[in-house]
Amino acid sequence: MPLAPSAGGGLRPALGVSWEGRPAALLPTLAARADVIEVVPDALRGPDGEVNRTLLDELDREAPDVPLTYHGIGLSIGSVDAWNDDYLRLLDQVLAWREPLWHSEHLGFTHVDGAFLGTMPALPTTQESLELVIERSRSMRERYGREFLLEHVASPLDRPADLTLAAYLNTLAAETGSRLLLDLHNIECDVDNGYLRLDEFLDELDWTAVGEIHVAGGVWHDGWHLDVHTGLVADSTMALLGTALERATNLDLVVYEVLASAVPRLGVDAIGDQLDTVRALLSPATPVPA
Repeated sequence: MPLAPSAGGGLRPALGVSWEGRPAALLPTLAARADVIEVVPDALRGPDGEVNRTLLDELDREAPDVPLTYHGIGLSIGSVDAWNDDYLRLLDQVLAWREPLWHSEHLGFTHVDGAFLGTMPALPTTQESLELVIERSRSMRERYGREFLLEHVASPLDRPADLTLAAYLNTLAAETGSRLLLDLHNIECDVDNGYLRLDEFLDELDWTAVGEIHVAGGVWHDGWHLDVHTGLVADSTMALLGTALERATNLDLVVYEVLASAVPRLGVDAIGDQLDTVRALLSPATPVPA
């Protein structure tokens, strides 16, 4: 995708924002403030299990010319028995509606033996899971013929590890030819929950493989930092974004993610202001926060 020019004449990553189908009142703000809208196919599912065409029509009406990405939740790429074909059906439907810049998913699993878990545990960073994800990522690229990014998942559940997270992600990118989607709030959650050393991760990660970055605001519950996108971006996450922007030389997109259920509490104006704040950081002339 073409990079957007900065005020200083250089190139900067595009600014994106997530959209889960509601509320419709949010769409004009997204269309006016964002370069890209991240559509979550799972969130567009209607009562019949198919994509709700009314929601697609709303997006066509309010943002007909804004580029899209598709960001899935339910593929369950790490399930041992099989991934979730129901998600692929949703993806096929939105792909037939509008072409995205690319699509992406999470390095987790939501189904075991065909049963929905109601959550998404992170994959263990083992050689076995890495080989499974590499094979399935290649299959997704062959099936759809477009770039397919994968995002690390934060989870308070303990998981086995043969590799560091950075080594796991580096190998995944190298073996599949796909860039990575790095969620900075997920990284902070793993650091706060004792699963990751931030400096070691930042130094080991192959930043040339990072094509997209997510920022979000989460919650603390019973001493755990949880990746629940219900808030504005914390100052610490913004500072980490500044660090990432210095290192990620092949970065095309930075997305602010917020759950549809959080919009009424936060307010449409606050989400618009948050987008303005993130955009200011994307300019090469903008100082990195201390």
